[in-house]
Amino acid sequence: MKKYLILLLLVFFPAYHIKAKREEFAHSFMYTKPGFYDVVMEQALWHDIAYNKKSSKKIGLQAIPFFQQSMPLDKNTRYFLINGKEELLVAGDDTPFILTRDVRAEWIGLPNDFSGILSVKPKQQQKGCMFEYHQDLRPWIDIMVLRDMYVTFFMTISETDNSINLCQTNIANPSSEFPHNIAEAFNQPSWCFSRITNAKKEVGVAELRIKIGSSYISEESFQLNYYSIIAIPTGNKQDAQIMFESVNGNNHHLGIGAGINIQAPLNQDLTNYAFCFFLDLESVILIRNKQFRTYDLFDKPWSRFLQMNKPNIIDAPLDIPSTTNLPGVNFMTQRITAKPFNVVDFALGWRMRTSIIEAEVGYGIWGHGNERTNLNQPYTEVFGIAGSAPGKTASRSTIAQKAPDDLDFVPIYKSDFNPQSGESFGGFTQRAFTSIGWINKGTTVDTILGLGASVDVPFHNSFLQLWKIWVKLSATF
Repeated sequence: MKKYLILLLLVFFPAYHIKAKREEFAHSFMYTKPGFYDVVMEQALWHDIAYNKKSSKKIGLQAIPFFQQSMPLDKNTRYFLINGKEELLVAGDDTPFILTRDVRAEWIGLPNDFSGILSVKPKQQQKGCMFEYHQDLRPWIDIMVLRDMYVTFFMTISETDNSINLCQTNIANPSSEFPHNIAEAFNQPSWCFSRITNAKKEVGVAELRIKIGSSYISEESFQLNYYSIIAIPTGNKQDAQIMFESVNGNNHHLGIGAGINIQAPLNQDLTNYAFCFFLDLESVILIRNKQFRTYDLFDKPWSRFLQMNKPNIIDAPLDIPSTTNLPGVNFMTQRITAKPFNVVDFALGWRMRTSIIEAEVGYGIWGHGNERTNLNQPYTEVFGIAGSAPGKTASRSTIAQKAPDDLDFVPIYKSDFNPQSGESFGGFTQRAFTSIGWINKGTTVDTILGLGASVDVPFHNSFLQLWKIWVKLSATF
């Protein structure tokens, strides 16, 4: 046991420490940890009575209300902004800040004498309840190979509330027309995608999950349990209309995976109490789906917010829609195939159990790999970075400066898109957790009342810093 544990730790820690200090900037999408993706919360206090049911029905029920809240973290701000900054200077061409600004005011519809400071403070809150029905197969199928197996059904009802919290300060010379300031400029009705404003809450059934497993051993505080998982998405999918949208679930990805739970006592005499070591490991592979994502151009962070021009049309009718100074986000957002990652939840710790009380404390890692996306439809629309007149482009422009016009119209091609700007960067968080509960063991019915808490500290700025509390109500009969 110790050899395998040491090997596992050696595999996990060096691989992540190599990139532990790497930060990402100017991303338009962040995958956030669902509050119910927590193997510790599900197993705590429950593991003993779940695999040692006493009645002939062999049924177990759990209800786990939880509340998860993010904590302010400066590096989360840098994930969404550019150049590793925590605030950006927005200024027009007719200001003293023309050479030091981060965002050219005219690109987002503000006047040329406007100036102000922009920042964001991403925040998330999740709350809900996870319900579990655990059924041993022995009452149904009394066959040697299957009698130790079980099936478990999970349903999570939750509410997710994401807030980007755009902040604007030091505003000078606001416009007399809409948009008047930075907040309005990044939330214009003509922008179909990537608006920077607080998202609406998402409420509902976040996910249905089925586990099929086998308890190989569960006696004298020794436990070995293995299971397979299928996660059926029932929550919403982000649609790229708002940066840092509220997503209830795992972004509507189907998941397939497996897990293992191990426990071993560390003391010899188990008459009065048991002091145990435990290890939980769960891995879920998310399956690709189709979404909308907003990209930037290579080497041009936040180029999604540039204005775009279409080429002039010879002998165009009078009622043709405008082809100049169009919102860049409407062009830089594309329908794509999102190829997600493997979500890993690993935890180890120590449990102290008496006849009526159990408490545990431990350390965990939750993480996932880098997401990948592919444009999955023909790219046919012709457009380029807006120049000084209709039908003109200024392809060397950036979000901070407008370049001189090109001699000829320079269109943006599919190969110019930087896919990483619209993808969620991978990494992991470290977690400290604890729980304590009262266990009442009867003749045929066992019950649990417990409380737990955890804190997640991210190594990468693509993860939120979180704290969570939960209550456990469980029974087997």
